[in-house]
Amino acid sequence: MSILKASWDNATSPERVELVFENRNKNYGAFVIRTTYNKTMLTAFLIAVSAIVLAFYLPAIIKALTPKEDEDVVVKKITEAKLMEPPPMDEKKPPPPPPEIKLPELKQVNFTPPVIKPDEEVDQEVAEIEEIKTAVIGTQDVEGDTVSYDAPVENVVIEEEQAPLLIVEQMPEFPGGVEKMMEFIQKNLVYPPLAKENGIEGRVVLSFVVNSDGSIVDIKPLKKIGWGCEEAAIDVVKKMPGWKAGKQNGKAVRVQFNLPFLFQLR
Repeated sequence: MSILKASWDNATSPERVELVFENRNKNYGAFVIRTTYNKTMLTAFLIAVSAIVLAFYLPAIIKALTPKEDEDVVVKKITEAKLMEPPPMDEKKPPPPPPEIKLPELKQVNFTPPVIKPDEEVDQEVAEIEEIKTAVIGTQDVEGDTVSYDAPVENVVIEEEQAPLLIVEQMPEFPGGVEKMMEFIQKNLVYPPLAKENGIEGRVVLSFVVNSDGSIVDIKPLKKIGWGCEEAAIDVVKKMPGWKAGKQNGKAVRVQFNLPFLFQLR
């Protein structure tokens, strides 16, 4: 009895459908709907679950099927820092005058032109040739230092290399300014393949000296991340054209410059 009651309560149970439509036209739409209700509900449920699963995994499927684009190197734009004016520098004092050279009193030998006189009238002896070689000819005998003549020696001035400065009144500048430098770096910086394959990212900082003639020397890495990134940054700096030299008190000077490079995959 309980089984029959449960079947009767279920509007789509086969037993109830048969009893309701007994001796009736079973081609009527209601009979078909009730007999196919469970199958229709199962089909709708499966379609809904499939749609939810597909919507959840659709982005991952699209990403897997889409070919990867070449990864570009991103170099952050460097904003020019506003530098404080350096403290005033004392003007170079003029070099002191050379000390006054006091010439020593030289030995003189009386060299009187010979005059033929009788022997009894001669009262001075004529200086010998050896004495004249080391003395100055004069009209009387004076005791003093002897004279020696040496070849003149030229003064050789050796200029010491100026140590690079960190901050000057007019800092060195890449031809065309910061924007042109960024374009140059983006065009010439190559992301090392080994670093790209291993997902290496980070910042490399180089230090170099801009000479008074604008040439770049003493390139050294201050911060490294390895995998060939420092070498790639150094190659870019070596390819740079000559810079506009820095100036202090209107004179071109050597200046140390630090430049960061950002290696970032995207």
